Amino acid sequence: MPTSALAAPATPHAGTAATTVVPRGDRAEHGAPSAVRWVKSVDASSGISFALPGKSTPEKLESAGLHGRLYTVPTSDGFVYFLIIDMKGAGPAELKGLVEGTRQGIAEEYGDGTITSQKAGTMDSRPSLEARLTNTRDDLTVSATQTVTDDHVVQVLTVGSQTDERSVTTTHKHAVDSLRIP
Repeated sequence: MPTSALAAPATPHAGTAATTVVPRGDRAEHGAPSAVRWVKSVDASSGISFALPGKSTPEKLESAGLHGRLYTVPTSDGFVYFLIIDMKGAGPAELKGLVEGTRQGIAEEYGDGTITSQKAGTMDSRPSLEARLTNTRDDLTVSATQTVTDDHVVQVLTVGSQTDERSVTTTHKHAVDSLRIP
């Protein structure tokens, strides 16, 4: 697993969706799903569809022999992304690896990262893993949901302020509920 696509928003490339995480103290309230125009997207390579709180252009990711696409949209105090990695035969171990990679990405980008909870489950009869991560230095809270398909690993990640964790949770639930795997 790559360490994380979490760092990608800090270094946008031309022609991709740019994301900026606003420093603590300058944040507005994290937009609730009803206040934001959610835009449905379909990943052309996999047929996986999802909604984000705004329009996104896929960014191609290639790391450690893995290929995938990242769809990112900024929010008022963070961002939401869908990461689709092309990977046959993935299972629960890859989901745990993705959570650890996300933790490492948070630590590299923001100075520290802690996994505060993980819960295995299923999503549409497929293995899934819900995780909560925090970063105390920048007051961030992260909700992550991973699932596997026959040919892909999908991660939905929502980042926002710890002071408005309820809104981060609501936004994340809306994003996860929009996920459709053919």
